[in-house]
This record gives sequence, C-alpha cells and structure tokens, in this order.
Amino acid sequence: MAFARLRLGGMGRNLLILATCQGLLFSINTAFVMVSGLVGAALAPDPSLATVPLGLFVTGAALSTYPASLLMGRVGRRLGFLIGAAVGFYGGVLGAWSVAAGSFELLCFTGLFMGVYFAFGQYYRFAIADVATGTFRRHAVSIVLAGGVFSGILGPHSADWSRDLLAPWIFMGTYAVVSALAYVKFLLLVFIDIPTPPRAARRRAGRPLGEIVRQPRFVVAAVAGMVGWAAMNQLMMGAPIAMRICSLPFSDTAFVMQWHNFAMFLPGFAAGALINRYGVHNVMLWGALMMFGSVAAVVSGIDLWNFWWGGFLVGTGWCFLFVGATILITECCTVQEQSRTQGFNDFLVFAAQAVGAFSSGVLIYRVGWASVGYTLLPIILLTAGATIWLAFREGGGSRSRRAPGSGPGDMRSSGAPIARVRSGASPGERSPASASVDRGDTSAGDGF
Repeated sequence: MAFARLRLGGMGRNLLILATCQGLLFSINTAFVMVSGLVGAALAPDPSLATVPLGLFVTGAALSTYPASLLMGRVGRRLGFLIGAAVGFYGGVLGAWSVAAGSFELLCFTGLFMGVYFAFGQYYRFAIADVATGTFRRHAVSIVLAGGVFSGILGPHSADWSRDLLAPWIFMGTYAVVSALAYVKFLLLVFIDIPTPPRAARRRAGRPLGEIVRQPRFVVAAVAGMVGWAAMNQLMMGAPIAMRICSLPFSDTAFVMQWHNFAMFLPGFAAGALINRYGVHNVMLWGALMMFGSVAAVVSGIDLWNFWWGGFLVGTGWCFLFVGATILITECCTVQEQSRTQGFNDFLVFAAQAVGAFSSGVLIYRVGWASVGYTLLPIILLTAGATIWLAFREGGGSRSRRAPGSGPGDMRSSGAPIARVRSGASPGERSPASASVDRGDTSAGDGF
C-alpha cells in the first residue's frame, strides 16, 4: 500500500501538505467557477459574455504558467507556492470588490488574477515528483491529485453557504471565502520542504526544448492533458449557467459540482496502482471512454440527472487522463529540463482550457446546451486515437514501456550531464543505449 510508506517527517509531511493544498486549490476554483459565471451573466452587457471572466481566468493561467515554472526552478517550489497563494488571497479581494462596485471589467481582471494563482497551484503534482523516487513516484503523484477530493464538499458548500453572507451583495461573501481559503493555504505552505535544484544542476541546460517536445510520449501527454482540461472546462464552466436557464435551483448546482469534484479526485487514490498494474495507456483510454459517456449524458436531456452524470463522468475521465499525462511528462525530462518542459506543457493545457471556457457561454446562449457536448466529440476521439497509437508504438499497450523509476527524470541524483545518444536511430526508435537506461544503467545517457 502506498500509504504504508508515509512518514511524519520529510516525504510524508510534503505529501500531506501538498495533498491538502491540492484540495484547497480546487475548493477555491470550484467556488470561483460556480459563482463567476452567474455574476458575469448579471454584470455583462450581453449574457453570452457571462463566461468571459472564466475565460480570462484560464488565459491568466496560460500566460503565467511558464514564467511560474521558470521562477520556481530558480527560487524553489516553496517560495513559488507562497507567491501563488498570496495572489489567490488578493484575487478574492478583487472579486468581492467587483461585486460591490457592480463592475464587469473588474470581474474580468479578477479572472486574470486568479489565473496566476491557479498556474502556481498546478505544480503541486510535479513538486512531489521532485522528491519521490522509484515506483512510489506514481503513487505520490496520484495521492497529491487525489487530495482534491475534499474540494467536493468544501468548494460547493462554501459557495452555497456564503451566497448571501454579505447581503445585499449576492456572492460577495463567496469571494471573501476564496480569500480566506487562500490564506489557510499560505500558512500550510510555509512548512513545505522541497530542495531547490543546486546551481550546478540548473546551469546544465539539458536538451533543447524542441527536442524534448518532439518525443511521442510528450506529444500524447500534452494532447491528453489539453483535451481532459478543455472538455471539463467547457462542460463545467457552462453547467451552472445552463442549470439556471433550466430553472434548477442553486442548491442543485452545488450538488452537481460536489459529485463532479468527488469524481475528479476519488479515483486518484487508486490511479497510481492501476497504472502500475495495467499500464498508463490503458488507464488513459479508460479516461477517454468516460469522456464519451459524459457527452452522451449531456446531449440526451436537461434534467438534473443529465447534468449530474455529465459532471461525474467528465470528472472521472479527467482524473485518468490527467494522472496518466502527468506521469508521462515526469518521465520525459531530467531535473535540468523539468522547468521548461513542465512550463511548456502547462501552457498548452491552459491554452486549450481557455478555448473551452470562452466558447461555453457563447455555445449555450447562441446554440444550446447540447452543442457544448457535441463539439467535444472530435477532440476526445483524437485523444483516444493518439493513446492507442502510443501504446502500440511502445510495445502493445499492456504496460507502460518505461519501468517506474527508471526514466530520465530519475537520474536526479547522479549529477551526470545530459548526453544525447547518437546511434543513427530516428528520435522515435529505441537504441541499445536507451534500452540500457530502462535496465537502470544511467551511464548510457537519457535514451531519447
């Protein structure tokens, strides 16, 4: 069992703090998403612009995720995460101010500000991979992501409870709660202990970014992450608006979002073990199938249970796709390359999210709720096809090709510079040198 490896100090403390902060991250995000579309619809000059603040939320994340990764590569994870939590605190203050002032423009700026906060929080999963080793790394990544499970209770209920907290300003209290939760997260992150990469390691640049991102593993991981997030954003950022149009009470919206969050994170407790047993490709394919099921639920009706099944299945699909994609990314790069690789990957993911967020409101008001689901079918099919292709390319797809703990990301302690294996093979072929890396011989180079 993965939990048997925990200790009160060191790794165990980092894991517990990061898992808790993951829950707070998504509690804040859930509350923000639940109310900002509704506040946007009330303040915007045209209701179809209701999700523009949410689109700017994702845009802010996309613009800041790469600089955030580079900053943490220089100053360390701890200081970077503290900066992100502080930004989240002031983002909640701005949101409350926008409600009090009745300003749609200020609400849009709040979205950008909260996007910066979210960009820093997205690196919790990579932070634990920095210190976890061997087969436990996959468990550790999935446990941190699974830490978001309590956001299924805290996020929706805090939004529902605080709706009229500062009446007569509806939802102003929710933004105050956002600030309070970000402050709690700041206090927790003070106690995290993840070493900053030594200067010598940072000076070794590793491979060019273009070479890293051309790896088939990186391509498929990026596609899976982009589609998982874009599909979830398009459905769940539009769901509160669609449910209101369908005359469903806000308590029903909280119910749907609660179970959606449970579906996002509960499978994470087992995702690492499932990947080790059945292979990363198979688990990602299960995620794509869940996404297809979510679309089927969305397009088949507008009752409460259509929204519930749509949110539940898209959350489960996101979990399997995102955990699988994260593990593939960590096995594509070394410590010298991780800041650029992770930053570029998350930039692509956030850019895809922005498309989903901006399009959701327009599709709902101009075409209809079912169109939100239909437009996702091609990209989900693309993800499934890309995963199947990678599975067969890496040897039949039953197990992940690279053994846990033997990828280039695990050569962290060797201190050896990155050596490009030049055996005459194309980038996609496996050379004898790369095979020796899989056997644990780090002297053979990185194998790509």
